[in-house]
Amino acid sequence: MITKLLTPVRISDFLQDWTIQPYHWARHIRMYTNEFPDTNNCLIALIGVNESRGSMQNSGCNTGADTVRRHLYQLAISEYPLQMIDAGDVIIGETPDETYQNVKMVMEWFLGQQILPILIGGSQDITIGQYAGYEFLGQAVNLMVIDERVDLDDTELLPPGRTWLQQIFRYDPKFLFNYSAIAYQTHFNSPEMLGAIDDLLFDTIRLGRLKENIQFAEPEVRDADILSIDIGAIRGADAPGIAHATPNGLSGWEICQIMRYAGMSDKITSLGIYEYNPMFDNQELTAKLVAQMIWYFVDGFYNRKSDYPIVSEKDFTKYIVNVAESDYDLTFWKSMKSGRWWVEVPFIVQQRFERHQLVPCSYEDYENSLKNEVPEKWLRIFHKLS
Repeated sequence: MITKLLTPVRISDFLQDWTIQPYHWARHIRMYTNEFPDTNNCLIALIGVNESRGSMQNSGCNTGADTVRRHLYQLAISEYPLQMIDAGDVIIGETPDETYQNVKMVMEWFLGQQILPILIGGSQDITIGQYAGYEFLGQAVNLMVIDERVDLDDTELLPPGRTWLQQIFRYDPKFLFNYSAIAYQTHFNSPEMLGAIDDLLFDTIRLGRLKENIQFAEPEVRDADILSIDIGAIRGADAPGIAHATPNGLSGWEICQIMRYAGMSDKITSLGIYEYNPMFDNQELTAKLVAQMIWYFVDGFYNRKSDYPIVSEKDFTKYIVNVAESDYDLTFWKSMKSGRWWVEVPFIVQQRFERHQLVPCSYEDYENSLKNEVPEKWLRIFHKLS
């Protein structure tokens, strides 16, 4: 039973009845307090992970889940029914590896019921358990990470919070199809590391490009199954609640916009927000921002258009572009429901890779193809599938 892996929410520790109004989330979320809530008609589950032993000099990030809850519960509901539970906190193991295993089993339970888990609190190495929870599905998945650093260091001298990507890349059995590093800051990452990511045909978008236009993130978000966020990717002025806050990063508005893109993606089935540390959080500003990030994700979730995968061609406009000096035409699909674009990779592939034949793209990619420019992401997926 799932209750062997979770402990109840201690709501009296952080929330008083007099602060709650009828329109607040707290009145509309089913909480695991005494008995585990009924999951019938449940679509989303909030789950705390109070584990920080793998953090990189950010001890204390294991105490943040309840602070986020306090501010999340006091946000206003929108026009949709909030089919959501607070499932409490994952039981912490004797070692970080045991905690990853517990997170994995919790993920399997919720994903098996087609409930989207939102993990909050703890260090970002918890992504290992978040990712491992997809193993039972038997399909290739995409992982998107929003972080100022690519945590791909390979040394036993550093804690898992700086090396956890190595464990995912080496995970057996292998079911990672694509990895995307979003909002990384060049001055924090070695050229060799970024070169290795490129050699593996993985995707990157540096912070400066997102500052040009936050919409560059949308196709990448739409292609992810798993989203993992390090609070350190947000500038310290907007999110001081982390030991290694930095002056540059995404703004509060930008991260909330990305969260809405993520919520609207038909493909994303789990979200983790990590590294929040109340010890450094002036006026609990970061906790308020994390709460709003979750609000925008859920708002996007309830505005999904269900236009992926393509079920009926009558809901799409098809464009075929002949690219000079190419053996293949590019087939673009534009959804009439959402206005979003995809480009097709022309192969018959194994069933576990079928979901990756439609590559999310932008109208700009379509325009550039008319100038004989093939989208870079299409080329990478083409080489992976060919």
